[in-house]
Formats: sequence, C-alpha cells, structure tokens
Amino acid sequence: MTEFTFNTAFRRELRKNPHPYGEVIFLESVLRPGMTVIDVGANRGVTAIAIAKAVGEKGYVDAFEPVPEYYECLQENVSRNRIENISIYNQALSNENGSVLFYKHGEGSGLTRVEEAETIRVQATTLIQFVGARHIAKIDFINLDCEGCELLVLREAQTLLKKQAPAIFCEIHRDYLKSLNQSVKELVRFLRSLGYTVKPIQVEDLNRNTDFDKCSHIYASINGRRAKACETKRKENT
Repeated sequence: MTEFTFNTAFRRELRKNPHPYGEVIFLESVLRPGMTVIDVGANRGVTAIAIAKAVGEKGYVDAFEPVPEYYECLQENVSRNRIENISIYNQALSNENGSVLFYKHGEGSGLTRVEEAETIRVQATTLIQFVGARHIAKIDFINLDCEGCELLVLREAQTLLKKQAPAIFCEIHRDYLKSLNQSVKELVRFLRSLGYTVKPIQVEDLNRNTDFDKCSHIYASINGRRAKACETKRKENT
C-alpha cells in the first residue's frame, strides 16, 4: 500500500498499469459534476480520488474500505490530495449489518476464502441502511470492486436501485463469484430484471469490443448511456 498525489506525474505513472488506468479513464468519461457516488472497495483510493475530482465540489463520494491497513492508506491519500468532497468508512458494504469474516490477501480482500489469506473481522453495513442513516436523497452512481460480493450488495439494495436507478460500474471476479455460487450471467440477469441495460467493458483496452465471458467490468444504466470509445481517448497532458 503506497501513498500518492493524483497529479500529472502520477497519471503518467498509472498509465503503465492498464487495469487501474483504464478504470480511471472510463469513470472520468461517464461521471458528471454534481453526482453523488458510492465507491465500494476503495483500497488505497485511486478510483475514489479520481471520482471525487470528476464530480467536483458540487458532487460527493462515500467510499468504503473495511481492511484497517488499506483504510489508513486511503485516509492518508485523501488528506495528501486535499479532497474535501468525500467521506470514508472503515466498513464493508454487504448484504448484512455487523461483524463479518474477511479474507485479506495481497492488496485485496473479501468474503471469499483464499489460500494463505489472513483472516480478519471487519464491520459491515448495507447500502439501504447506510443511505437511510445518513438521509442521502439520491445516489447517482455506484462503483463496485468487492471481489465477488457485488451481487450480494446489489440484491440487498434492489428497492433503492428500482427507485433511484443509479448507474453501476462493477469489476468482475469470476472465481470469487463462483466460490459464492454466483456468476456473471446471474449478475447481468439480475440487473436486466430491474430495467438496466448492461454492457461488458475491458478496461485494459477501452476501444476493444468484448463480451460477458471475457470482460473485466460491466457498466449498467437504465437509459443505456455508455461512453463511446472516442470519449475514452483523453489527453494526458492536462
């Protein structure tokens, strides 16, 4: 876990890592100033800070990172980058409230048992509980990277999804989904049942067409809007 300052030099360095770089570029292409965003699995804060910058001072981000070690790094990076339109929580977002067993491995963590992972207890809440407790009127966008738990989070929040229809950008972890007796097809089917149009995304090459069997992420929205390939071709000298 490392600290960073989200400036031009960092963006150039990030470009050497196609996965997080592609995530940032895609998010910047679909987010708009003034949006309220939930970021699940914030880790050290690369996407959380990119989101906060994209939605601007009139927007807001609530970011969740349950692992204390990663949360401390997230805190440091939010402070280092002087991000004021964000609140961060040392919690997991799941389908239940209370203490849950997590498996920490490398720079990842989740409910899925992983060989040689460190077992820790973390606090969890649900999206419905969180939104209600903080009286959040409207969620515009949800960014999900919770290592296979995405369907658990979304199913619990389906009344909110039906009512508010936030756009959803979700990383796909096929092995973790399988270990929880879930699948990409099931995730897509669930979102479509709520009226979402779901598109497969490959963040390592945003200009390349992909399918649900190979995609790195999915992007779901009620009106089917999606950033065009040309919109992802951002100049990196600003």
